[in-house]
Amino acid sequence: MRFYEIIAEADEFDDMIEDEADARGDSVLATALEELRNRAGNVQEPKVRVDSLVNLIKRLPRGEAFSAAALADARKNNTLISNQIEKIEDDDAGVKYVYLKPAISEPFADNDIDTDDAAAAKSQKVVDQMASRAAG
Repeated sequence: MRFYEIIAEADEFDDMIEDEADARGDSVLATALEELRNRAGNVQEPKVRVDSLVNLIKRLPRGEAFSAAALADARKNNTLISNQIEKIEDDDAGVKYVYLKPAISEPFADNDIDTDDAAAAKSQKVVDQMASRAAG
């Protein structure tokens, strides 16, 4: 067997290998869930009906074969999806909902970032110290 024949056979295998996450529509689902989380704003418990979410994904490119079973598989097998979904369960009326984890509205809120007033006070303190050293 010659080298070019091996390469030709390897190209044939690429067509046979199929990524189940792509077939399920995980990337489309992740994008839709992130958009829904961002649009939810400050809602206490963001949620969407499973059938509505499935219909939304089916209307998007590469999501035509999406189903409720694919949603459950994606949540179980894809960490990106499981990080966006808190739980999937029925409400009191028996309607199945996807409860989303709230999006972080201010990602830097917990960090020690100076506000404008605090930054101005710090810079004024530095200027005063420099002035006293120069005068003294």
